Amino acid sequence: MNAPTILIVDDDSDMRLYLRGCLRGLGEAAGPVIDAADGVEAMRRVRADGVGLVISDVVLPRMDGLGLRQAIRGDPVHRHLPVLLISGESEAALPTDPDDAFLAKPFNARELLAAVRRLLNLDEDRPR
Repeated sequence: MNAPTILIVDDDSDMRLYLRGCLRGLGEAAGPVIDAADGVEAMRRVRADGVGLVISDVVLPRMDGLGLRQAIRGDPVHRHLPVLLISGESEAALPTDPDDAFLAKPFNARELLAAVRRLLNLDEDRPR
């Protein structure tokens, strides 16, 4: 099976570049990395591009990360798509379920990769 496409959603181009760089640490376990600058574009990409994981900032123009997560959960085709939310806000304020993870800013590459591996089941020995 091919490695999943990862969608990075952030309106800050420097943050998108940083996240791309961190994801190189997954090696061959990561598939293509694509990006979007807001939640509306991200939802379009989720529906069109066969995304396997969304990494999204919470504060975004047009549709924020929480709205994006809600739109994904409301879509019957994509409702189990893993979502990793990133924010400077407290984790207690953010909804979570087994398909979600949360990272508080500032975070490091090791924390990001651990969350991504968990959401994509990359640490398990079973076939994917």
